[in-house]
Amino acid sequence: MSAASATTAHATAACAAVRVRTAARHGLFRGTSGGMRRSRGRPTRRGDSFSPPPPRAVSSTDVTVPAVESSVKMVDIETMVGAVFPSNLRCALRVNVPVVESADAVAAGRSLSTYMRLPVDQYVGIDLPMGAAMRRVQDDKDLFQLEIPGLKFLSLEVKPVVRVRVRLVKDGETVSTWTGQSGFPGGKTPEWRQDELARIDKKTKELAELKNVCEDEDVTQTPEECDALDGVEDGSKDDDDAIEITKPVSEIPKPTPTGRPEREDVVLQGPCVLIEAVSCRLEGKVVEELGVNDLFVFRGTTCFRWNSAGDSTMAAELRRTGPGGEDESSSGHANAKIVGKVKPGQACISGWADIGVGVDPPGPFALLPRSVAEKVGDVVMRTTLKALQSVFLKGLGEDYKKWASDENYRAAREVAAKEAAAAANL
Repeated sequence: MSAASATTAHATAACAAVRVRTAARHGLFRGTSGGMRRSRGRPTRRGDSFSPPPPRAVSSTDVTVPAVESSVKMVDIETMVGAVFPSNLRCALRVNVPVVESADAVAAGRSLSTYMRLPVDQYVGIDLPMGAAMRRVQDDKDLFQLEIPGLKFLSLEVKPVVRVRVRLVKDGETVSTWTGQSGFPGGKTPEWRQDELARIDKKTKELAELKNVCEDEDVTQTPEECDALDGVEDGSKDDDDAIEITKPVSEIPKPTPTGRPEREDVVLQGPCVLIEAVSCRLEGKVVEELGVNDLFVFRGTTCFRWNSAGDSTMAAELRRTGPGGEDESSSGHANAKIVGKVKPGQACISGWADIGVGVDPPGPFALLPRSVAEKVGDVVMRTTLKALQSVFLKGLGEDYKKWASDENYRAAREVAAKEAAAAANL
């Protein structure tokens, strides 16, 4: 759960870090004699990478955060649905972690299946790597805030703050989620794009007709709309300097970028633990001064499933969408990298992450070929995701082992969960 959030935050930071209009003037890209390779996800040099703080596990269930705790506005994902950016990064990954599930634990009602179905607040407190911390958001039992301090991208340091909703999808229950691994480019159907081009063409013709009227010297009274023709794309004016006759840039919208495939309606079926990114912001002096939080969008979902002797899942072949969910054999998830192997009949936890970030590179950054930027950015995201999710799932497996065998530990967890809930006004 927490690892998915950390991955989303890290990926978002990696993309937004390069969306700085005056990066060169702030000295963010020094020492490029070895050749600069930059993705729209983050700037890198050959043989170089970001510099995270030393690994440090931080327990996170003993602290809560107010629903509104900063003057820096969170980017609300729901309001960004449908937005398409010129460059888009994608990452899909599956991580499998074998788990020790003893026959005695199963017989005592402490199977891996039972553990994974616990209230979310009893296991989101698994220690996180990279100095990250997960905290409850007050007045919302399913909402958590992840913070990753001090992520450095060359000389730019940012602090991603992500809010995620974590929930248990029960047996037989279905939910619709976002994916960046299938669908139409930018989530727009061919019919939608044809309609858009028709609207743009209509607007172009209307503006051309208006300009003809405004330029007609025989017209005794020009329409009021002529006053709106004050934007000049090429900076030129007519000879009399009386009226700027070229269209305002804002008058005619440009076609929506093509984007990469995405959908909002992939059906997943329980049982699983589902994490969905809700909102995000980046903190840091330079980031805030330049308004980087207005320049990106991200999406992220992670689904955890399990094989356990405690239910019917042990013999089941785990799929991201569940036993009755959508067939994704023709989607990008079918070719996603798989980390970790599990033997048949062995208890395990599997996590599927699906991350997407949209960016609109400003100024000279836009000159970098999109295909190159996206390819490099995808690799950066996948590398980060692999590290975070692998560490977290291993920790989750170890936590289950302790929970199944230590009565005092189980009791302490329940007490800590109740105290955290009380602190969050739940």
